[in-house]
Formats: sequence, structure tokens, C-alpha cells
Amino acid sequence: MAAIDYLREHGLYAEAACDGRLSVWPVQNITPELRTWIRAHKQELLDDIAKGLDPRRRCWRVVVGRKSMVMLSRYCQLSPEEALEVARARWSEARVYQY
Repeated sequence: MAAIDYLREHGLYAEAACDGRLSVWPVQNITPELRTWIRAHKQELLDDIAKGLDPRRRCWRVVVGRKSMVMLSRYCQLSPEEALEVARARWSEARVYQY
């Protein structure tokens, strides 16, 4: 069973940020045991996510502090690195996620 499937069986979703971080939600479903499991399987989860996603996209979720917004690229697709660069040009502490 893939690590991402294990999370889904527990009612959790995950996405990878461009900087190698892993975001798992909803937080209220994360038990102490699941938190330990997620930390132990972080790289496997990131690999599972990467297998199913095209790295170049027109739509990105940008998180600045506690605020989440959608960033659209009208004319071209952006790689994760390009999307992060564009977002950080506006918000220095922005995190970028696949949408």
C-alpha cells in the first residue's frame, strides 16, 4: 500500500510544497500516533505525491502566514520553483502548493 493511501484511509490529505515541506490536513484528524507515522514516512509521502502530479501548472495555492489564496498564471505554466519565485516576489514568506 502506498503511504498516501494510508493517509487517505485515516481521513487525511497531503500536498507537497516547493521547498520540500509536507502539508497534511485536516489537523483535527492527526493523532499523536499518525503524527509520528507521518514524520517517519515523509519522504515516501512526498514521492507518492510527486508521482501523480505534473510539476508544471497554471494554478497554485499560496499560503502567507495563515492566509491562503490562489495564484493563477494566465499565459504559461510554472514549475514549482518558478511559482515559488513569483509568489516570493510579492510575499517574501510565501509557501506554494499544488492546487
